[in-house]
Amino acid sequence: MASGAVEPQRRRLTVGQAGQATALGEGGADDTLAAALSKDNDKLVIVHSVTDGSHKKKKAFGEKDRLAANKSTDVTRSTDPKEDDSTNTFFAGVNFTCKKGLKPESPNQDSFVVFSLPSQWTVYGVFDGHGPNGHDVSNFAVKNLCLNFYASLTAAGDGLAGFDAGAAFTKAFTECQVAIENAKSGPLKLDASSSGSTCTMAFHDLKKDVLTVAHAGDSRAVLFRGDNTVLNETEDHKPNLPNEKKRIEEKGGRVIFDGYYNYRIFAKAGMYPGLNMSRALGDVVAHKEAGLTAEPELTVINVADKRKDPAPLNLLICSDGVWEFIKSPDALGISVAAGEKELPSQKGVEKLAKKSWDSWMEDSDNEISDDITVIAVRL
Repeated sequence: MASGAVEPQRRRLTVGQAGQATALGEGGADDTLAAALSKDNDKLVIVHSVTDGSHKKKKAFGEKDRLAANKSTDVTRSTDPKEDDSTNTFFAGVNFTCKKGLKPESPNQDSFVVFSLPSQWTVYGVFDGHGPNGHDVSNFAVKNLCLNFYASLTAAGDGLAGFDAGAAFTKAFTECQVAIENAKSGPLKLDASSSGSTCTMAFHDLKKDVLTVAHAGDSRAVLFRGDNTVLNETEDHKPNLPNEKKRIEEKGGRVIFDGYYNYRIFAKAGMYPGLNMSRALGDVVAHKEAGLTAEPELTVINVADKRKDPAPLNLLICSDGVWEFIKSPDALGISVAAGEKELPSQKGVEKLAKKSWDSWMEDSDNEISDDITVIAVRL
C-alpha cells in the first residue's frame, strides 16, 4: 500500500469492501420508467437516471446518464449531461446533479428521479446503491417503486380525494423489496443478496401544499427557510439509534462498532454483511439474518404553514456523498452560487457537489470518494 493510502477498514463507504460490478442491461429506452409513465399520461414530465452506458469507464466526477420525457418530446437519453443540458430545464425551480465518485471498481451507484403532473403534484427521489450490484438495485428501484407509487396516485383520481401518500410510499417500498428478491430468478437475474440501495422520496401535493417524505437509509432530505435555517430533516437510519438497534437485535442481528467511524450490522452467525445503515432496499441476506428493513420512515410537512414567513423555502435531497462531510445547516448556503440570493441554480447545485467531492479528496488523500447526488427544489 502506498504511503498515505487509506486502509479499506477506514473507508467511510456503506460496506467495507465491494466486489466486481456486473453489467445489468438497461433494456432499451422502451423498458424504462420514463417510457412507461409517458405512455400512460402524456401530460407528465419525467427525468431519471439510468445506469451509465460506459459502466465503470465513466470518468470520476462525471455526470450520470439520464432519460427525460414530456408532452413535447419523445423519451430522450443524455449520455454525457452538461450543466446546461435541456433535461435540467423541464422543471421550474428544480435542479439536480448525479456525479460518479472515485471508485474504479464500480459504476455510479447513485440514482435519482423527478416526475410531475404540472400544477398538481411532483415526486422527487434519491437512491444510493452499495455492494457489487448496488447500481443495479438502485436502477431497478427507480422504476419499480415509482410505478407502484404512481399506480396509487392514479387510483385516487384527478382530485386525489382520500389519497394517503404515506401509505402509498410504504406499500411501494415494501413491495419493491419483494420484487428485488424475486428478480434473482427472473429475466434480469438481479442478485441483491449483498447489494442494496437507500431510498429517500418526497411527494409534494401542490394543491394542498403538503410535503410527504419517505426514507430508508441515509440519503437525507432537508427543508430550509432562507439561506440556512433548517425547518425539518430526516434522521439517517444508523444501527446505533435505540429503536433501530432494538429492532435489529430482536430479529437476530448484532450491532458492532467498527473501530473507526461506523456502527455496523452483522448476522448472528458471522461477520457479515457489515452495513453501516439499518434500513435499505435489497441486501437480502441482511434482511433475513441481520434485522434490516425496507419499511420507510414517514414525515408529513404542511408547507402552507411554513409560507407564513416571507423567506423562501428550499428542499435539498442528497445522497450521503454530500452529508458525510457537510452539515445540514451549511448545505443550502454552499449551494447558492455567487450573485444568487434564494434559489440553488444548476451552478449552485454543481457547487455543492464539488464541495462534497473536495471534502472526500481531502479526507482520503485523493484516493476515494463516494458517488454524489443532489436534488434542489424551490418550493
